Amino acid sequence: MSLASGWLAAPAARSVRLGYALPDFGCLADRRDPQSGTAWAREEPSRQLVSGRPILSRAKMDLVLSIADYYFFTPYIYPATWPEDNIFRQAITLLIVTNLGAFILYFFFATLSYYFVYDHLLMKHPQFLKNQVSREITHSVQSMPWMSIPTVLLFLLEVRGYSRLYDGIGEFPYGWFQLVASVLSFLFFTDMLIYWIHRGLHHKLVYKRLHKPHHIWKIPTPFASHAFHPLDGFLQSLPYHIYPFIFPLHKTSWA
Repeated sequence: MSLASGWLAAPAARSVRLGYALPDFGCLADRRDPQSGTAWAREEPSRQLVSGRPILSRAKMDLVLSIADYYFFTPYIYPATWPEDNIFRQAITLLIVTNLGAFILYFFFATLSYYFVYDHLLMKHPQFLKNQVSREITHSVQSMPWMSIPTVLLFLLEVRGYSRLYDGIGEFPYGWFQLVASVLSFLFFTDMLIYWIHRGLHHKLVYKRLHKPHHIWKIPTPFASHAFHPLDGFLQSLPYHIYPFIFPLHKTSWA
């Protein structure tokens, strides 16, 4: 079996192995089985089963994972003997994609903010540290991979069908009203929990070890946005990740 044989499999077969439906890229209608010449049919993404449990829709990371597998990891990286629904393969792929995305977003937006928004006169402040920008970047780059490990575990639970993320308005029993209510609930839930987590990190038992490293930057630049102790950074992001495991939420609201 060739390396690309998994990629050349029919979408329906790939969906069974994945545990979720392959995204409708629009180009699948033109794909044909290279041996029989038969056109591959598209598959309806909803109501798939994972370990006997129904999944109402593709969640955010399901879509990211399936695209990454379809275009890169299955044809070029993983052997055909390693199925796409293998939990270890999914964890590795999610770890790579999460870190790559985090670094791209961090440097892109921090750089834009630094050059076009940030007031550089602040760098003359007496509390602005020597080589602070490079130190902020170094701290962030060292912390983000560690932050991503517990985050990926939550993404993995989502991919395997344990979240309550929805794909369409029709899947909400109360339609648009429930969608709007869920967005407001999400904002309230995350804002409240982040406040209390942040406040808890100022407790004397944990402040010095966990949260104080972030407060080294008295006059922070945009590059300090991820300059946390890894556990500190993960804890303050935790409310965003746990909400869809507790309450139903449309996936685009979470994204």
